[in-house]
Amino acid sequence: MRALIALLASALGAEVRLPELVYQAPAALPAEAPELGEEPSLLLRLQISEQGEVLDALVVEPTGTSLDEAALIAAFSSRFTPAYDAEGQPSGAVIDYRVVFDASAEPVQVQGQGLEVLVEEERLSPEIGERRLSAEDIRYLPGSAGDVVKVVQSLPGVARAPLGTANLSIRGTAPEDSATYLDGSPIPLVFHFAGLTSVVPGEALDEVAFVPGSASVRYGRLLGGVVDLRTTSELPEASNGQVSVDLYQASMFVEQRLGERTAITLAGRRSYIDAVLSPLLSNPDTGLKVQAPRYYDAQLRVVHQGDASWDLLVFGSDDRFRFLGAEEDEVFASFADRFLRARVRRVQDRSGLAHETTVSLGPELRFFELGEGTEAYERDLGASLRDEWSLAPTAARPVGFRAGVDVLGGQQAFLFDVGPTREEGESLYFAPGAYAEGTLRLGRFAATPGLRGDALVMDNGYSALSLDPRLSLRWAVTDRTVLRAAIGRYSAFPTLRQVDPGADGELDLLPERSLQTTLGVQHELVDGLSIELAGYLSELDDLVVGREERLRFFNGPPPVGPFDTDPYANDGVGRSLGAELLVRYDGRSSTALLAATWSRSRRIDRPGEDAELFESDQPLVLSALWSQKLPRDLRLGARLRAGSGNPYTPVVQRYFDTDSRSFVPVYGERSSARLDPFFSLDVRVDKSWTFQRWSLGAYLEIQNATNARNPELMAWNTDYSKEIPITSNPTLPVFGLRGQW
Repeated sequence: MRALIALLASALGAEVRLPELVYQAPAALPAEAPELGEEPSLLLRLQISEQGEVLDALVVEPTGTSLDEAALIAAFSSRFTPAYDAEGQPSGAVIDYRVVFDASAEPVQVQGQGLEVLVEEERLSPEIGERRLSAEDIRYLPGSAGDVVKVVQSLPGVARAPLGTANLSIRGTAPEDSATYLDGSPIPLVFHFAGLTSVVPGEALDEVAFVPGSASVRYGRLLGGVVDLRTTSELPEASNGQVSVDLYQASMFVEQRLGERTAITLAGRRSYIDAVLSPLLSNPDTGLKVQAPRYYDAQLRVVHQGDASWDLLVFGSDDRFRFLGAEEDEVFASFADRFLRARVRRVQDRSGLAHETTVSLGPELRFFELGEGTEAYERDLGASLRDEWSLAPTAARPVGFRAGVDVLGGQQAFLFDVGPTREEGESLYFAPGAYAEGTLRLGRFAATPGLRGDALVMDNGYSALSLDPRLSLRWAVTDRTVLRAAIGRYSAFPTLRQVDPGADGELDLLPERSLQTTLGVQHELVDGLSIELAGYLSELDDLVVGREERLRFFNGPPPVGPFDTDPYANDGVGRSLGAELLVRYDGRSSTALLAATWSRSRRIDRPGEDAELFESDQPLVLSALWSQKLPRDLRLGARLRAGSGNPYTPVVQRYFDTDSRSFVPVYGERSSARLDPFFSLDVRVDKSWTFQRWSLGAYLEIQNATNARNPELMAWNTDYSKEIPITSNPTLPVFGLRGQW
């Protein structure tokens, strides 16, 4: 049937390209080979990947001798160009070809025989809800200022972050309940200060994978979703690079081929918005100096491709914000967030059996200082190890598996010495994890049961264990319609501060848990246009609550009372349910996304209390993005966002405290009020010019083009008699230039 479809597509004029041989190892004729004529040869059937690698081989005309093995060895040493479908996209293929042997062991030629199947079946992914975005496709989408990771904030299942911050509140969970990975290895930070840009350059990424829920057993220690940044594995054809500048920063990216199989990449970024804002924000009359947000990041990567692919990556990030006095060493307030990582990754794939090993280590620090004698920090010197074996099922091999270990370890420490109390703790920790899942494919149906186990042991006396069974189902009803379902348990361990006795922690705290259920359907209406609908339910229990009044680090706006000041306990429960719609079009000259999320998320912190809305509960969130290529190397795009405002706790009364000589608020029912709805329109124009040896690109993005004054946070005047909402940014033009060679 597939061969017939391929022939019809060719007859209709579809631009289909077959794999072409790039390299063929010499095929020596074994001494004991049987007589096969003057030109001994064997016919083989090869399965070619989207990267042109030989995944599987079968001798069509076996001889039952060592000649079969010699032919297979030659086949697996071959490399092809990928097949291309009618849309010009790389695709896998199955081809028949003949290997001709030469007794002199000189290089031989491979003669194509009956190339019959153009597009192979898509490899099944255990991530049933995974949404993958190509870095090249999303680079020009409006609203992100060219940052490919920020597009995730416009996908279904993600609540809109207030004031454009970097928070990813996914399916009714807090930002710290989700995880960010780089090629499957956890990273501590994905965005710079206030979410201006991501810490990994988009030029180094091949795609961004987003799993809002029901992730496979490969991912653990979380209650929410997963963002996995995946670097490109292709070596550059030659030296190339780019330099770019925009409103906030300047960056550079350079790739250099060091040989036939080795390449090196250098990248760096430095903000300069501090040089513009600092003089404007500083007050010469009082001597107060403001060092506005300053950040930088850098990456060094070396990739070698041989029988196995080796990838060495060293990268880091540093953010800082300070208020200085008249003297250089006088600091009123300072904030810093930095990390450094060194990672080694090895990947080998033989006949579909993949082995991946990743080792990563480095320090991270979050620091806060408010005047003399105050200090707060959280630091971690940690390492991670992932070793995984996997075999994807195919039509010819209906059984697949994935199994591996996922280990964390190191030393954590914290200090909060701000105000009348002092909290301090330090502990070694070891967090081993193991997982396994199998996939059984029966025709159009596939089932993937799995189990993940995690443990946490600290030298302060704390230990805990979690076992998380999971199951995902997939049924391809037709060639264009797929049904998906998943149910599974997820666990996250308490933080060091919550269990450390020196900080009034509780050693008997259990891991927080989430039971996630997802049902979804995806249908391809026509080539390039698909629609996806998913419903989900997350039942949360054993949530750690208490001690909310204590100073803590947060990525978004500061928390507002009333606070739960009781000791830590696993008393919190919650429920989040919703429906997500994603309509996506990928054409030759245009890209469009329509994302809609309806959801409801509630919490109960203590037994006997009434259910209250989660702080990021947004019943309706809408995003529409569109980008269109135009003649003369122009591109035009727009993003429209609309949605419900966040809930907040109103002030219903106030009284005057004679001791502090200030008004004290009396709060009403928690999360009983809601901010006004949000609306914003962003537009973007790109233009490029091509010269003999280089090209120049420019873009102008108008954020909040309608100048909508959206309430983002609720604040009050000094006596709490009047609400004064903090609104979003006014119309802001963002521009950038990029030179490539």
